[in-house]
Amino acid sequence: MKAQFILLGAAIAAGLLFAVMGTMSVANIAAQTGDGMSQGQGKGNMTMAGGSEDSEKPSFVYKLNKKYHDYENGVFKVRAGTGGHVAPMTMFFPNHAEIKVGETVVFYNPTSVAEPHTVTFFMNNSTFANFVDAYVVENQTSFTSAVPNSNSEPILVPGPGGKNIILALNNRSFSPTVIDSNGKVTYLPPNGNYTVSGTEKYINSGWIWPKGRSPQGLPPIDSFSLTFDKEGTYNYICVVHICVVHPWMSGDVVVK
Repeated sequence: MKAQFILLGAAIAAGLLFAVMGTMSVANIAAQTGDGMSQGQGKGNMTMAGGSEDSEKPSFVYKLNKKYHDYENGVFKVRAGTGGHVAPMTMFFPNHAEIKVGETVVFYNPTSVAEPHTVTFFMNNSTFANFVDAYVVENQTSFTSAVPNSNSEPILVPGPGGKNIILALNNRSFSPTVIDSNGKVTYLPPNGNYTVSGTEKYINSGWIWPKGRSPQGLPPIDSFSLTFDKEGTYNYICVVHICVVHPWMSGDVVVK
């Protein structure tokens, strides 16, 4: 239990770092992926790193994309991470999926270590979700650590109008979430199947863990399924690793 709360604390610390660096990083991502989630066809091979089978020396990325290609009966499976206990690989395999309208992509985490990933589609900088954000609360609100005898307290910053500002975890980053074209926020059940219309502002899987490895207190997510109803190219990233550490953890789905 204590280790799980330590993990949450580490996530908060990471989120604070992301909050500082996020604006610059997300601007770079948006420049690469365009302003819209669905951008039409013709860009699908941009994330197919590693050359082709015709290359004299196909890269290990190309070889792994080919090795893990898993498509059957209208379902394309994508691994969020791979590798073993010693060297987990923070990439999507395959990082490029081509399907037809009405077919499904299933993302899952097959790794041997309890390292989470997300599958996150966002329209522009305004819909990027940091792990930690600032919220306004009434001054009379008190906070008690969930860990007994913990040497900790929340960061409270005095704000205007007799209110405090507190830093807290962002549920839209940790949980499966959709924001539609009108700005309506919907939380999805863990491991659910969502149908993508192509007009959404934000789609997030939540933190996907290896099966049975999600820490207590976080949604028990080990997969995320999306059925695509509109043709186009849909770019996604892992927000756990994209900002600072692993900017290459991205992929796309081309729907024809």
